[in-house]
Amino acid sequence: MLSAIVFLVLAVVYLCWPYVTLWRLDRALVRNDRETLETLVDLAAVRGEIARKLNKEEKSTLGPPSDAFIEWLERGIRHDGIAALDRGVDLDWARARLLSHAPRDQGIGPVLSRAFFDDPLHFTVRVGHPDHSPVLLRLAFQGLGWRVTAIYF
Repeated sequence: MLSAIVFLVLAVVYLCWPYVTLWRLDRALVRNDRETLETLVDLAAVRGEIARKLNKEEKSTLGPPSDAFIEWLERGIRHDGIAALDRGVDLDWARARLLSHAPRDQGIGPVLSRAFFDDPLHFTVRVGHPDHSPVLLRLAFQGLGWRVTAIYF
């Protein structure tokens, strides 16, 4: 009986954990708290997902990109070549993308249209209305917590 209760408590904590991480991300975005953003956004993973999306031979977790996302990639590659990801995908870019649909100074909470598990180790969030080029982010369970590992639109 006790083991069942412990298991149930652990399951509830695990299921709530990415939502708490999303709330922390939202607060860090609103406050422009770079220190917290650095702990919650894995920029190397975000860049890696975008690079995999560009390479048709590699598997990517990103869904189909929007025209705006493709145009952004093309502009960056034309201007900076392959270094475009290193130069263009930084915390400022991530913050701007995530807040692109948010009402001024209110964060992403009011414009979340989906936030749910894809599987036990991945959690997808859609910011903005599905019909109006939403920004999607994917959190992955890494080490001892959840981190943003992909951002696309």
